[in-house]
Amino acid sequence: MKKILISYATAGVGHKRAALSVMEALEELSPGDAEISIIDSLNYTNDFFRWTYLKGFVFLVNRFPVIWGLGYYITDNFYVNAVLSGISRLSNWINSKKLREYLIATQPDVIISAHFYLSEVASDLKRQNLLRSQLVTVVTDYILHAWWVTPQTDMYVVGSEHARQDLLRWKTDPRKIKVLGIPVAPIFCKQLDRKEIIGRIGIRQGVMTVLVLGGGYGIGPIEGIVKAIDSVEIPVQIIAICGFNEKLKGRLEQLRPHLKHEMKVFGFVYNVYEYMEASDLLISKSGGITTAESLSKDLPMLVVSPIVGQETRNCAFLTGAGAAMKINGLSGLKGAIEEIAAHPEKADSMKRAIRNIRKPAASYDIAQMVLGLCGISAKKAPLCE
Repeated sequence: MKKILISYATAGVGHKRAALSVMEALEELSPGDAEISIIDSLNYTNDFFRWTYLKGFVFLVNRFPVIWGLGYYITDNFYVNAVLSGISRLSNWINSKKLREYLIATQPDVIISAHFYLSEVASDLKRQNLLRSQLVTVVTDYILHAWWVTPQTDMYVVGSEHARQDLLRWKTDPRKIKVLGIPVAPIFCKQLDRKEIIGRIGIRQGVMTVLVLGGGYGIGPIEGIVKAIDSVEIPVQIIAICGFNEKLKGRLEQLRPHLKHEMKVFGFVYNVYEYMEASDLLISKSGGITTAESLSKDLPMLVVSPIVGQETRNCAFLTGAGAAMKINGLSGLKGAIEEIAAHPEKADSMKRAIRNIRKPAASYDIAQMVLGLCGISAKKAPLCE
């Protein structure tokens, strides 16, 4: 029985969603010859390290985004990274004792890492010949950062040709790079009944539906976005998903009776694919997983207030491909929405661009590749619709 370990880290929700997507595809395609497990790698660290990893990210992004962005870009410099990578490795080594013990004891045949933290720890163990696993690193943004590059990774999965070129610049063996896409839940591969979903969630048929997302933690000027949408002169309806941000959800519920356009407000949802299916336009930051999901659903996107660093890079990738529009300031939202409504060919153009870059079958493709590394013949994956 081959052992496959999938790992993520709770630095945001996206890494977990990517890992769960691959697990679901593996369970669907495996003929039963594999033992598949999943862990949050930060659960194998001490409480302080785990707390700072998540809370530090959210704090910097919310309160000091410029500092976060500056750090992101500085550490992506080859020479700066060469100096700081040793400090990072030392910190990770000090705080990863339980994780190292777990990996050495279990010796998975293949490790799928959806966050660079475990990739670095596993890479060091492989370098010391303490771990025999094949290491597959799944990059969850469309443009690479140096943190993802680990010497002992056996295979990189990236979402774009741009990320492949980034890896080549870091002297990665091209045979170790697969452009399979950023993994999303297999259900994103399937065409759903839009009319049935619209009726079930209680919105009106034939009215432009704008979906507002702030990621798993409801980050961004969501209230300002809602108010800007409410100022448009054409009929629209709003779906706002706040993630785990209950305070934001409460504020939007208080705001809802005062809006001229109808709005549905939700907290964290597991069926975001249905809300995307029912929507005509997405307004969000450009997180890797949210972006990959919207591309899978051919959903045109207006990017507002992306996090400086990984999200501004994702935004550049999308806008460069013609698959999204970046809105500079909330004041530009009203005009952009009205322009898209008045000129449907603009949305059609974005959809055509989306189809050139989307990879809705990424989870299945990754699962087939991993089962192949284990010497297991995968079941046939369903065709994406």
